[in-house]
Amino acid sequence: MGIGRFLIRLSFLTAAFLMASVSPARLETQTVSQKPLQTRNFFARSEAPWTVEAQTLRYDAMQRIYQAEGDVHITSDNKSIRADWAQVDLEKQEAQLAGSVRIQYGSDWLTGNKVIWHLDTETGWVDGGTVYFSENGFYLSGKTITKRGPDRYHVSRGTLTSCDPAAPDWSIAFADLDVTVDGLGWAKHGSFRLGKLPVFYMPFAFFPVNKERQSGFLLPTLGSSNLHGPYLEIPLYWAWRQDMDWTFYANTMKKRGVMLGAEYRMDHATLGEGVWFVNYLADQADPEDLKAHGYPFQERDRYWLRARHTVELPHQAEMFLDLDLVSDQNFLKEFQSGSVSRTATNRAFRRVSQREILNDETITSRESSLYVLRRWESAVASMDVRYWNQLDRKLDETTLQQLPYLRASVTPSALGLGSTYYSLDASAVHYWRPQGDAGLRTDIFPTLAYPIHWFPYLAVEPSLGLRSTLYQADTSGKEEAAFTSRWVPEARLTASTRMERVYRPSDTLAVQHVIRPDLLYVFIPDIDQEDLPFFDDLDRIGRQDTVLYGFSSFLTTKKTQSPPGQDPQSFYKEWARLAVHQAYLVGEPVPKPPIETQPGKRFSDILMSLDLTPERYLNLSYDVTYSPYQGRANIHDLSFWLNSHRGDWAQVTYRYRQDTAVDEIIGSAHLQVRPPLSLYVLYDYSFDKEETFKQVYGLQYRHGCWGLRMSYREEAKEKEVSLALVLVGLGQIGGTLAQDGDLSLNSNP
Repeated sequence: MGIGRFLIRLSFLTAAFLMASVSPARLETQTVSQKPLQTRNFFARSEAPWTVEAQTLRYDAMQRIYQAEGDVHITSDNKSIRADWAQVDLEKQEAQLAGSVRIQYGSDWLTGNKVIWHLDTETGWVDGGTVYFSENGFYLSGKTITKRGPDRYHVSRGTLTSCDPAAPDWSIAFADLDVTVDGLGWAKHGSFRLGKLPVFYMPFAFFPVNKERQSGFLLPTLGSSNLHGPYLEIPLYWAWRQDMDWTFYANTMKKRGVMLGAEYRMDHATLGEGVWFVNYLADQADPEDLKAHGYPFQERDRYWLRARHTVELPHQAEMFLDLDLVSDQNFLKEFQSGSVSRTATNRAFRRVSQREILNDETITSRESSLYVLRRWESAVASMDVRYWNQLDRKLDETTLQQLPYLRASVTPSALGLGSTYYSLDASAVHYWRPQGDAGLRTDIFPTLAYPIHWFPYLAVEPSLGLRSTLYQADTSGKEEAAFTSRWVPEARLTASTRMERVYRPSDTLAVQHVIRPDLLYVFIPDIDQEDLPFFDDLDRIGRQDTVLYGFSSFLTTKKTQSPPGQDPQSFYKEWARLAVHQAYLVGEPVPKPPIETQPGKRFSDILMSLDLTPERYLNLSYDVTYSPYQGRANIHDLSFWLNSHRGDWAQVTYRYRQDTAVDEIIGSAHLQVRPPLSLYVLYDYSFDKEETFKQVYGLQYRHGCWGLRMSYREEAKEKEVSLALVLVGLGQIGGTLAQDGDLSLNSNP
């Protein structure tokens, strides 16, 4: 947020405090004003009366003046005024406060040496005042603070800071500040100071003012990289409406030109909630310089459009829109800092939804979708329009699009014939592409199930389903669409049991251990499907005669606490979960078994999944696929996270794939050396390629209301050094890595 905007906001709230200080509705049950007060002020008039307490309280009936002395305390609800001396003139509608004046409203407060206020005109004056705003931690001080009219304020010889106002590490000083609420604001002779040292001078600042949000310039981002050269990004915030706003960006890069950007946010009762981004660059890069950095020149016009939007539709339906359209396959690789970065985008998306960008910068097929969902008690229906923006132009004409995909499902529901249950999955999808096969496919899959429970020993559920699929295919080279169909029966049998035991190490702790063996048998006959169109995996349902067996094990704790004077409270937590499964092919080996098998072998690989969360500071997740024939693990997925109570944390992710030569480790850590000093490191290394993909090193120092970040990032052939000065409440000057989430004043990753 820009400096001028904060000055205006805090000046407005300061005057609001002052107005609140002397607008009581009643003193000792005596009415102060016979006229209704137009209270736009901080202490809004309420039904609760104002009362006054003091060591000495007098009333002059002739002059209609109240006077209080000694530990004066005026209260109403959560509003409080304290002073050494107070006088209220009912005739003049004037209130005066003096001596250690402190006005408290919730967590916000105002102090001053002397306060004079005219209740009828809502104007007033404060001598030597300081205001504290708890929401953003700001202090605004002034030699005098004057409210000149219903919406006009003036502060003379004032300062703004989020530090201790008595000796601030940084502050913004100004000679005069004039504000018209919902109008314009002027600050004259302003300067930014570090300690008592002025750093730069502003002769005047002119900006619009709004009571809720203020439009204006935000703090710029600056830095330098060997791919873009020196750059400076300046954001402009526009509070367009109460439920909508814009942020515009202009990023000037020496080697690339000016990248323009816009961020649009909406939280509307009818139109929904969402955030939209667009960036555009008429690239001025030298093709030879780009090639030297490993990025062949793509095109002059570079852009990225992305969005997440959610709308509640009539009849309890919901709509989810996800956009991800980019100009070329190198855009996301080349631009990874500032407002255009993928990390900054995901951070904004998390504020409005849990739907981040699905594909990273290496994926050349960008996915966009429009999803409409309607839920009932035991059914759900949806429509999914999905589009893949293919950045590999050689595949663009043959990329298959789903326009649209309709689905309906009925969860297992009682059929009314004993214990028989039915379920239903149905879909209709239109596939389209400029070149190649396209067409329409409808699929209906009803299932009947008869669960049997021999409680608590065994649960068995046989089920039988029949899938019916109809195609209207537009095949390349044929003038008319062809109609084809198939029928695929499927039989399943599930069985499971449960064994458990409870251990009680103490009176307040119980540990439940559960082992759940389970078995699944699936039979699908061999159906000839070679003459059917092939759009996705649903079009080729292979033969199955497979048994999937294994077990799951759980450790769950129950802690009981008995707060004094309250009933005992119980807290449950899953400490550990282990699952081990394997498949056996009863008949001949099939093309696509439920678990991967070696060619010609009946036993599949063994899948093991382990999750450990013994305490809030430790989490471990490990998935491994082990081949009993080769005697080795073909897949490893390990994720480990450790956090201390003092702000240290470490995170390690390891991935290994035998068939695709993926063998990499990503580690990051944050070390709190001393309370004001911390270190950060991120390292992404490929054992297979013996190459470091990305490395980031950072140092952060924080002292009260300000902080300093220094960082170094190296990714592919790009290197970037960043230095950022962070001012609590105002933001940061310089440094893109902190904005992108690699470095943060927050202790957690």
